[in-house]
Amino acid sequence: MTATKILKCSKKALIPEPVPAIWVKMAAVINRISKGGGLIKLPQKYINDKEVNDVKLKWSRFVFWIEYENSDKIIARNTLTTSTVRLTGRLKREIDEITNNGQSNITGSYLGDYINELVKMEMLVPAELNEKLKYKELFHKARLDDKTFGIYLVLTRNCQLACPYCFERGIEKHKSMSIQIADEIVNWCDAYLGNHAGCNKLRVVLYGGEPLLNKKTIRFILPKLHTIAKQKNLALELGIMTNGEFFDKEIASFLNGCNLDRVQITLDGYGKVHDLRRFRKDGKGTFDKISKNILSSINQGFVKKIHLRVNFDRQNVDLIPQLFDFLAENKLQDKIEFSFGIVAPTICGDMGKRAPDSYLNEFGLSFSESADKYLWLCKEAKKRGFVIPQEYLVGPWCTARAINSATIEPDGALLKCISTVGRDGFSFGNIDSTANTDDAKFMDFSYLDKCLSEDCPFVPICGGGCRFDAYVTIGSLLEPYCRRELVEKINKGLVKLNFE
Repeated sequence: MTATKILKCSKKALIPEPVPAIWVKMAAVINRISKGGGLIKLPQKYINDKEVNDVKLKWSRFVFWIEYENSDKIIARNTLTTSTVRLTGRLKREIDEITNNGQSNITGSYLGDYINELVKMEMLVPAELNEKLKYKELFHKARLDDKTFGIYLVLTRNCQLACPYCFERGIEKHKSMSIQIADEIVNWCDAYLGNHAGCNKLRVVLYGGEPLLNKKTIRFILPKLHTIAKQKNLALELGIMTNGEFFDKEIASFLNGCNLDRVQITLDGYGKVHDLRRFRKDGKGTFDKISKNILSSINQGFVKKIHLRVNFDRQNVDLIPQLFDFLAENKLQDKIEFSFGIVAPTICGDMGKRAPDSYLNEFGLSFSESADKYLWLCKEAKKRGFVIPQEYLVGPWCTARAINSATIEPDGALLKCISTVGRDGFSFGNIDSTANTDDAKFMDFSYLDKCLSEDCPFVPICGGGCRFDAYVTIGSLLEPYCRRELVEKINKGLVKLNFE
């Protein structure tokens, strides 16, 4: 077993995103094995009897199964390795008989070659393997091995929009990062990297509020951070999370020159559907300007791809395919990566005080409804030629769990979790007095033991759930936030959509 899955999640964890899974190369071979219920011989180069000989086996605890009514077909997926196979019920029963009886020597068995491949794909593992312990070891190893120094720069808490479901509603908005604070942040980053020579990459994410309300500070700080990265021989990556209204040609060109590699913009529908939800404080809609900026930045070559966030609830979900049609008409199938967001509760600036839920009370969906609509959106997007997520991840790896990461408020306060911007009680220090990025509130992972004790195969793609969601819902950062109904339903549906 390797840490491939967790490490892949951490590679670009500084902007929350569903991380695409790897379609294991042997899956194509395995798919052919069980078509029609028959078996075929695998190429000799893939066979190593020692891997299955004299070792009692079991199905990995991280495998989940998809069975079909009125069919003998089964699909199995390992959430830790992302290996995915298709087999027949008859074949699974024969393998179950071998594993349940503790049979170890299957050399010469007509199932031997097949089982050998399942071992290589880690669908089958040694019966004595403690997978709970192995997962925790991989989890912590991934944290230690992540050598990216990642910073979220909260350029301003302010925003020109007045979205009724905004997860930052209820916080003090009128704070922006000054040039002086930006200069102090540069010095702090320089010192941090000097004291953490093991870091090999600097990743900067422009965040808010709406970060492009503070272009002056952006233009000041990015060249200085670029100089630090160059002096220390570090790779530099830049991302931005923006509502897109001010992502015009001028700023897109500038950011492109600063190694911009990821842009997240939100559109909640086409035209008036979007404008009903994401409107300016003066009441004006924003779809026309945002969509124009998206097309311009792509056509001008300033961005290779837009990561398009589409938040949905009862108000807009049934009309979102109109947005897919608009994007398809502009031939953006290979330029858009969708992230479908389920609108959720949040808290105010006062620690623990729940923000008003009047919007959710009117338009919120249950977990089951959200899962159904999520899968329906994926199906509609796929019909129009767009690539859809292969997994639905809800919290296994994010900037709050990374070691070398911090979110920096406009006044220089340091946070671990981007969702806690503007909330009292979550700061673990300040750039003028704190040399490290350690926050004890986010370093206790004991809740994983509770998740693993439930024998849940979805722990690698859930990781106990988002810590901020846990705090909002349960009132604690140290308890699992279990949404298994949602996670299981969506991930099984995505396997069907992607691999049938």
